[in-house]
Amino acid sequence: MRADQQADYIVVGAGSAGSVIAARLSEDGRRRVLLLEAGGSDRRLVIQMPVATMLVGITNPRYDWRFMAEPDPTRGGREDYMPRGKVLGGTSSINATSYVRGAPEDYNGWSQLGCRGWDFESVLPYFRRLEDYEGGADEYRGAGGPLSISHIRSLHPLSRVLVETCVKAGMPFRKDINAPPQMGVGYVQATQRRGRRHSAARAYLWPARGRDNLRVVTHAHALGLTFEGARATGVEYLRRGKRRRATAARAVVLSAGTFGSPQLLMLSGVGPAGHLREHGIEVRHDLPGVGENLQDHAGISQTMWVNRRTYNVMTGPLSTLFYGAQWLLTGGGPASTPIAQVCGYRRCDPSKSRSHVQYLFSPAGYDLTADGPELFDRPAITGLTNLHRPYSRGRVRLASADPLAQPAIQPNLLADERDVETLLLGARFFRTVLGSEPISRSIVGEHLPGADVQSDDEWRAYIRASAIGVYHPAGTCRMGHDAMAVVDDGLKVRGIDGLYVADASIMPAVVSANLNATCIMIGERAAEMIRAAA
Repeated sequence: MRADQQADYIVVGAGSAGSVIAARLSEDGRRRVLLLEAGGSDRRLVIQMPVATMLVGITNPRYDWRFMAEPDPTRGGREDYMPRGKVLGGTSSINATSYVRGAPEDYNGWSQLGCRGWDFESVLPYFRRLEDYEGGADEYRGAGGPLSISHIRSLHPLSRVLVETCVKAGMPFRKDINAPPQMGVGYVQATQRRGRRHSAARAYLWPARGRDNLRVVTHAHALGLTFEGARATGVEYLRRGKRRRATAARAVVLSAGTFGSPQLLMLSGVGPAGHLREHGIEVRHDLPGVGENLQDHAGISQTMWVNRRTYNVMTGPLSTLFYGAQWLLTGGGPASTPIAQVCGYRRCDPSKSRSHVQYLFSPAGYDLTADGPELFDRPAITGLTNLHRPYSRGRVRLASADPLAQPAIQPNLLADERDVETLLLGARFFRTVLGSEPISRSIVGEHLPGADVQSDDEWRAYIRASAIGVYHPAGTCRMGHDAMAVVDDGLKVRGIDGLYVADASIMPAVVSANLNATCIMIGERAAEMIRAAA
């Protein structure tokens, strides 16, 4: 097949990392960069208005891959819905806009696993480089960078009451939840500019779109990689029903995400040899770690009925018109809010220095179901108790050799009993908080888990029946130097020249945070390393 396009660099996936890499590699004007994105434009109101994305963007096949996991034997066969962005900006265009960087210990842990140059001191300059933080620059934060990071523009009164209650329960107040140490409670910061979503595409691709050496091709579904010997030379992709091919003189970069990057490697013959042969795929390079090490933050909902109006009951026609107009005119109001307004961290074992659970509080009643988020029809508040550092591991495999088929995702979310016990301790504490003043004055009943859940065994049963991965999958192309590592600490695929992976899949251990901030940092770091090496 003749190549339709030639470039120096091809980047597959315009998500949190890919948008950054394509924009940064094209900065000098000399190198030709081709960015392939399976989704379409992000110039849509449903993307730019944060609450609209939550209500009608997630689960919409126009913007969401709509991945479904296989039945999980660790949770009675539960099948999880796993939203992933299929649009310019990737999941940063459909997420909850929460900006959380994780703890220094996360990155120091990567370094201790042999990933040189990924300790907190080394990655901090890249975080500061990417940030335009509303609170201003200091030793930990950056200002003037591409990504706008804002304080919440319209705090619900119950969010303030919840923070006050947490402080009375012993959690220190954190003015900046992204400044070390990662402990205590504070208000969520949002990837927004004047109340509008500021995705990786908005931050990086939009300012770069006039460059002659950068070409962004949407609706381009990658089918597989091309090779010359042990070197990756390009990408075959499908666009408007036609199979096309692009060649890369210097490097191909996979930023297709925790599910897409390992799938594309395996479809191209790079992965566990036995599994590839099962699907009739010629083995180009036996790399057994591809698709292994899948991690997510297991989370459970704790929902209370309240006696004050909350956001989930502000969705009628008149409310929609009023708050929509408020957002258009001022960038404020409920339409601008992230799902979570309060973020907390807590140790379940006082002898440990790191937090074990994350609390995300929303002044809205909803449930994360197999069909996506569902709002309740009466005033309610929701707290998610999320496990920070899971022991459990799942994997991603091919469901078939058809590149248009979804991969087979097995979360194995609660395979390790220690994860259940940590969630139990974290949830018990949060129930104590919700039963304390002043927040308790607004609570009129407990919906989830309900009054029947009291003993440890009842909590364990509730956790196994209701826990889900809270949309933070990572780790399936793990960085490292052992036999199960997929990329080295320069993000080059082991055993293949000219091929890199840069997205959440490279994390050896998932960070104790929502993943968008870390993925953008990975993009910044990757662009610099790839430019130097290729």
